[in-house]
Amino acid sequence: MKCKVLFFVVVVVLLFIQTTVKAQEPVAMAAKLTESELTAVLPILKAEIEGITKASDAYTSEVDRKRQLYLDIKSGKTDPLDWLKQHSKHILVPPEAKYEPACSRAVSLGGFTPLGGTDDDQRTEEVPQGTQPTAIFTLGKEIRSVNKQILGETITQESFERFWGSTNILNDQDYADIKTILDRVIGFYKKNGFISNYVTLEDGPSSTEARFYHPEDEEYISGNIDHLDLMFYNPNRPENVKQCRQLPAGPRIEIKAEYKLIDKLFSSPDLSKSRDENTKNSLRRAGITEDRYALIQSSLCQARTDSENPDAIEVPEFDFVPTTEEEKATAKIFAQLKADALARKSNIPIYLKFKAELDPILDSSGWCRPY
Repeated sequence: MKCKVLFFVVVVVLLFIQTTVKAQEPVAMAAKLTESELTAVLPILKAEIEGITKASDAYTSEVDRKRQLYLDIKSGKTDPLDWLKQHSKHILVPPEAKYEPACSRAVSLGGFTPLGGTDDDQRTEEVPQGTQPTAIFTLGKEIRSVNKQILGETITQESFERFWGSTNILNDQDYADIKTILDRVIGFYKKNGFISNYVTLEDGPSSTEARFYHPEDEEYISGNIDHLDLMFYNPNRPENVKQCRQLPAGPRIEIKAEYKLIDKLFSSPDLSKSRDENTKNSLRRAGITEDRYALIQSSLCQARTDSENPDAIEVPEFDFVPTTEEEKATAKIFAQLKADALARKSNIPIYLKFKAELDPILDSSGWCRPY
């Protein structure tokens, strides 16, 4: 009876790892560690953790610098137009364009309602990470057929959608006026060495939207000319509404820093490739494969857990001779489980001997987190 019960338990284990059994692949086990191997691996582990720490510090610095840009624009310490001029000598607008600093600040910060409410302490990292210094200029033209009264004193999602729908119905005179303005602005930029054209849509060139950029700033700073910016009225962007809705409902120019420029100025160097290469070279010199190294890491995590309750490790016994193919497959897995348990037991004293050096590494690495 004991043998049958034991066999039933093993079959349950096999069902849990049936994919491994069917493929006849070995079950993932703890590595049986030795003091000499651990002595060889320790410097590699420490060097990898130092690399991870440097990368983490660099990323933290990057986030802090982006957050500072966000705070400086938000407080008014940094003006978006001034910032753009510091990073390009090609920030130009036609004489009739009027800079709108308050609206520019709102658009630069992203304008979305922050997750968790309006308390600055509750803002998530996504808010400063999305900061793009943007300068907004109006061109002094109100589109006659655009009726902002539809929005109401307090804009709701419903009133915004009604307004949005109404802006798609422009009369011929509005289109003619918009085209005159956009043609003039496009001509201004072409005359000053910019690439500028109407946006190409699926059904042909747009009649209300154009783009421009200077070849020296391509992919770093871009410009848009639109007949109307609906994001000035979107209730999901309350700061945009607050700072921009009173502007003329007509053509405007937007000049903004692209994320490629933000990354160039603020992003830290990618240290992961050099760290991985250093680890590979160190393992090669130590005669340790990458697979073995990964197994050592997981085995050390297991050993730390096992050291808290060594008696919980049970060494299974298989006390009958297998005859069928199924029983032989079961016996093979059972032998692996037994070897794993014995390896875990033998790893505990080795881990404890090096505990003072290993624990800071395991704590910093994240290797021991459950998945």
